[in-house]
Amino acid sequence: MSNIQTILSHGRPLVVGTLHEAKGISLLKTLASRRRHGVDLLEVRLDCIGTLRLPAAWPLPVIATARHPREGGGGNLSSRERGRLLLGSLPWASALDIELRSARSLGPVIASAHQHGLTVIISHHDFAATPTLQSLQRLASAASDAGADLFKVATMLRDQRDLLRLIELQSGATRVPVTAMGMGPAGRFSRLVLSGFGAPLCYGWLGKPQVSGQWPALELAELLARVLPA
Repeated sequence: MSNIQTILSHGRPLVVGTLHEAKGISLLKTLASRRRHGVDLLEVRLDCIGTLRLPAAWPLPVIATARHPREGGGGNLSSRERGRLLLGSLPWASALDIELRSARSLGPVIASAHQHGLTVIISHHDFAATPTLQSLQRLASAASDAGADLFKVATMLRDQRDLLRLIELQSGATRVPVTAMGMGPAGRFSRLVLSGFGAPLCYGWLGKPQVSGQWPALELAELLARVLPA
């Protein structure tokens, strides 16, 4: 098990390949056999994977998450069900991603993750808009209070001002490191730009996309290697 905080110290944006269905899981063998594919981490959506068989060994460090239904989670899972899934991932995950709205109810899970040496990502997803800069900064502070090692925020971009807010958040001073990204028609562009402004993680899909504005993870890795060489 590899602690993501150690990996982040390398100073370049890391590509996260998200897995949420059977096709993505089937690609893991391909990743394991390819020495230079550029994907650094995996994010496993336990709320979507359902009864799919997880591999006995992972080719890369894993972020485990079981998303809240109001932030795009599948299966309309209760807090208790999501907590059970997350606790079950502690032996094989390197990090947990828990939404800020769930941080209080899943506080014992956050504590267990820290006790096991995992990185805790506290996240916020807004599929309708991008909050004001002040609101984003308050969310980052609340994530820090909740035990975050990293605050992840994904928002819908409606115009250039929304992207500028995310850039200001990403490049400004916060109590906890931030990784910001946009969704919608400008989402792909925003992920490259925000990586250039210090976002430590950049997410792409393995198998199928989930929301607009996402890159295929392998293509994203190639692009970042060209525009942001190590």
